[in-house]
Amino acid sequence: MKKKIFQSIAITSIVLVAISYFLCTFIIYNDLTSATKKTLQEETLSLSSYYNENPSDFLNTKFYSESRITLISTDGTVLLDSRYNPKTLENHAHRPEIETAIKNGSGDTSRYSDTLNESTYYYAVLLNDGNILRLSTTSETLISALGSSLLPIIAIFTIVIIISLIIAKILTKKIVDPINHLNIDVPLANKTYPELQPLLENMNYHNKIRREFSANVSHELKTPLTSISGYAEIMANNLQGDNTQEFSQKIVDESKHLFRIIDDIIKLSKLDEGNVQLDFETIDYQEVIQNVLRNLETYANQANVFLVDESVSVKGLAVRQIIYEVIYNLVQNAVKYNYPNGHVWVSVKDINNYIEITIKDDGIGVSEKDKDRIFERFYRSDKSHNKQIEGTGLGLAIVKHGVDFHKGTIEVTNHLNHGTKFTIKFNK
Repeated sequence: MKKKIFQSIAITSIVLVAISYFLCTFIIYNDLTSATKKTLQEETLSLSSYYNENPSDFLNTKFYSESRITLISTDGTVLLDSRYNPKTLENHAHRPEIETAIKNGSGDTSRYSDTLNESTYYYAVLLNDGNILRLSTTSETLISALGSSLLPIIAIFTIVIIISLIIAKILTKKIVDPINHLNIDVPLANKTYPELQPLLENMNYHNKIRREFSANVSHELKTPLTSISGYAEIMANNLQGDNTQEFSQKIVDESKHLFRIIDDIIKLSKLDEGNVQLDFETIDYQEVIQNVLRNLETYANQANVFLVDESVSVKGLAVRQIIYEVIYNLVQNAVKYNYPNGHVWVSVKDINNYIEITIKDDGIGVSEKDKDRIFERFYRSDKSHNKQIEGTGLGLAIVKHGVDFHKGTIEVTNHLNHGTKFTIKFNK
């Protein structure tokens, strides 16, 4: 990060100086060109007035102007030239500035020489006797002007680069230091940039969730371990009496419960890291749903809850095992938190560009205050009720991570004491 900020500031400074230089050079060049043209036009008009007053004196005058002065007849013949022998010059009748001067009284044009890398500006006026007076001046082109100042440019750029690197280093340190010294454990205690406030609030929220998770996972693991340890100690001291079978079964049940918690934690960890060693394939969602319902049929019968399959054949690209886990956990929860003679409806539909899976029940529902937290790990929406219901507290967390893994969405519609509806949408 520090290196990127340093490079960004340094490069930006150099680019801005380069752009500023070329813009300033362009503006100054245009101003000088305009001034040169205006001066030449004024000089031409002054000499034309002198010629119109006394043509013979004009022809006998020796001019010391830096501009080239040319007198041309109406047929294009050069009568006088301050730099060249008129007899050696070609006819000028078709020169643009001459044609325009004859037609409009004055004319101008610029011609560029790629060989000499120069630009010549011509200005011509029509005299009283029909002849044309033309003055011209030569100047460097913009490219030539830039080239002539190449050494100063290199010197300036070298200085600018050095200054930019020094400033970039100082600014980078000032920007990065507050970030490097953030108090990660207590994010909201940091006094730093206002732009970092959302990040700090997010860190604070996740710290809270992490602490709750640590406390909850310790509690959830400690509960079965305490039972296993207690029953094992009783049996080790031969105090079980005639309850050996019962105590042994308790140890087996608690061990299985402990393994389920650990297994769910491992699943979540893999989903968190994206470390899922399973391939995407085209699956039939109806087949997955029917497989889930078959495997939960005995569980539902024991709870006296009816499973209703409303699915149709819908195919899409997904990881079969993760989709199975998502649907299984939702259906199992719908049975677990239901009333006797309750129902669980499961459906899947193909709607436009996405696949919609719905798991709906008419069970106990979730209170509004708990609705937004039900996907948190080990979060229990009804503490007193859940003491009587076995579970790892990770089912809905696995559901959320499974949906996110497929870049899908999950929506909860809840009516307390009248059931819950989960709607999942996947892009085809």
